[in-house]
Amino acid sequence: MSAFWSSWVIILTLIFLAFMTAVVVVYWKKNHSANANRTVESFDGIDENDAAVPSLLLLSYLAAFIIAAVFLVLYPGMGNWQGLMKWQSTSEAESTAPTSLQAQIAQLGGDNLSYKDLSKSPEIVNAGLALFQTHCAACHLNQAQGQLHFPNLSDTVWLYGGSDEAIHHSIVHGRNGVMAGWKDILTEEEIEHVSSYVASLEKNRIIAEPTINLELGKTVFDANCTACHGSDAKGNQALGAPNLTDNIWLHDGSIEGINATVTYGLNNVMPAFENQLTDDEIQALGAYIRHQGNEQQNKLAELDQDMVSKGQYLAYAGDCIACHTGEGGEPFGGGLGFLTPFGTLYSTNISAHPTYGIGDYTYEEFYDALHKGKGKHGYLYPAMPYSSYQYVTDEDTQALWAYMQSLNFVNTRNQENKMMFPSNIRLGLLGWNIAFLNTAPLEYPDDMTEQWKRGKYLTMGLGHCSECHTPRNVAQALIEKELFQGNLIDGWKAPDITATELYQDRWDVKTLTDFLKTGHSDKGTAFGGMAEVVQNSTRFLTEKDVAAIAEYLITGDKYNELDSSVPQLNPPGFGDLVPADVDIQTVELKPLSSDDPENEAKLYGLYVQTCGACHGKDGKGRKGIAPTLLNNGIIMHSDPYDTIAVTIRGLSPNFMEQDTNFMPMSSFNSVISDANLAKLISFVRAKLGDRTVPVTPQEVSDVRKALVEGGYAGNIHSMTLPEANEPNSFTE
Repeated sequence: MSAFWSSWVIILTLIFLAFMTAVVVVYWKKNHSANANRTVESFDGIDENDAAVPSLLLLSYLAAFIIAAVFLVLYPGMGNWQGLMKWQSTSEAESTAPTSLQAQIAQLGGDNLSYKDLSKSPEIVNAGLALFQTHCAACHLNQAQGQLHFPNLSDTVWLYGGSDEAIHHSIVHGRNGVMAGWKDILTEEEIEHVSSYVASLEKNRIIAEPTINLELGKTVFDANCTACHGSDAKGNQALGAPNLTDNIWLHDGSIEGINATVTYGLNNVMPAFENQLTDDEIQALGAYIRHQGNEQQNKLAELDQDMVSKGQYLAYAGDCIACHTGEGGEPFGGGLGFLTPFGTLYSTNISAHPTYGIGDYTYEEFYDALHKGKGKHGYLYPAMPYSSYQYVTDEDTQALWAYMQSLNFVNTRNQENKMMFPSNIRLGLLGWNIAFLNTAPLEYPDDMTEQWKRGKYLTMGLGHCSECHTPRNVAQALIEKELFQGNLIDGWKAPDITATELYQDRWDVKTLTDFLKTGHSDKGTAFGGMAEVVQNSTRFLTEKDVAAIAEYLITGDKYNELDSSVPQLNPPGFGDLVPADVDIQTVELKPLSSDDPENEAKLYGLYVQTCGACHGKDGKGRKGIAPTLLNNGIIMHSDPYDTIAVTIRGLSPNFMEQDTNFMPMSSFNSVISDANLAKLISFVRAKLGDRTVPVTPQEVSDVRKALVEGGYAGNIHSMTLPEANEPNSFTE
């Protein structure tokens, strides 16, 4: 500060102190002549009296001015005056670090140190952290965990190699990753096939595509993609072409995302920092990146691999991947929508990603989410089956946690739920838990076998079978006393699987075990949501565990007592019936009656035309074409809902096992009137399922209406649905 301005600062400061001291003195003198009873002025009837200023206030002011004067004598405050104490400012902004990065690196041995060696110095790592937060975190996030289009720097997967030289090159010179777009070279169909093929290369990822489509996709890949990604699709670090066979996706790894990448290409740029950072700063950044990688690898190395393997098995038993994987999305990345009466819920990312997944959870927080429905950021909706998972033992919960920690990072952001008020208020779910969550432990009667007990633990706990197969009340809580009595989900009826229903329909431990283990049995084939359960869960369980589940369900339990007095069904089959030649569109059918052979022949003729080509004239199915309808569990079931729904919706293969898949089943939504469809289904259920209660046209009409409104009605046959106010030619 110049002498001129220093003088002015001193003069003005002294004047201010003198003025304020004078003010205190004046008011101190006035206090002696003040009269609280004398009115000085009146305002709107309010008198202002001449009361004295409180002495304490004046003394406080005076003391403050005296202290200020002493301070200004001892310390800087008046211009260039340093004060008698000669104190000087040493703020962090003006001071230099006790040891520079260059000196710190030199202390460790000089410039030839590897990033691993440098990462052993906390000071250098902290300096690297500060630099990373400033220059890198915007893209790679604050723990170097990465996000969509920006790689995770804490794992062992590197596009251009993970050596010190490669990392140094990336920081100094940057990178420019280019993936060409193929929309002008490949057809849409070819892009769809190659996208599905690329997704299928990921281990344990199930792609709902027939073998021929995947083979066509491989042909496209071999012709167009191997130059960069290699014939084995494991990438090329020299080009920065990623490995497509691992479970790590830099860009969107959903089939839709892969399709977009192939169609439009990508152009990712990592900026160069050679003109922004010194060599020492680049060394510190490299040390921090290596440190984060070491931390992550040490964390994984500390996991008990036996516990991880056990946790993976338990995750299969819990079918975690089914709900926490979006349609065609990356496993455990979340994003699957659940339609509820109160709005739409979306499953969350449960990968080990610290930001988007549950990588920043503690074990206690994971336990609370699994057992209590209490998430880290609020209470969970009961679509998360914590009402069943609460029965999982502590040992199994720890194994699950170990497995979840071992998962790769998935960059999928969680979607915001679309719930109506007040169900969108998370705190209200605490009230739901208090009102409806039964926290009583599972009961294991002493007279039951160990296999039955194991079956109950798996069925009522991780398997959470009751969550789909048990009706819910208006608050979407399970009705405990109606255990396993069936419930509508996604346009299908999760059927009644009570012990009595299974007994009457002639299920036994073997057929139910086969069904759960393979999706196929003498009682038919899994479809809809149950096919996904087999696909993602029960087929990975041991034969012994699946048999235990079957024994538990067949034997029964509290609220699911077996009534063995009900007669078991014994379908007669078609016998020696001869089909009549009928016109599907014009034939007039009567209700089924054994006293009307002509009508039976017409019904059988309609069956042969619509169903017989695939399911066989005898209803016993055809290998590789269609499953048996004779003794089929759904045909024999007391509720005809799913039989009606199948004819209206049609079915696609689940592609779980390509060698055992059946052909797609066409929808008959536009082929047969409701009246004739009701009579045909009644005929099939009577002959092949021994269910003699007829299906009514109104039942068919109600199911059709519900499926059309839900968007589930099939459209494999060429048709145009009628407008809301137009007559429906398929109903009567």
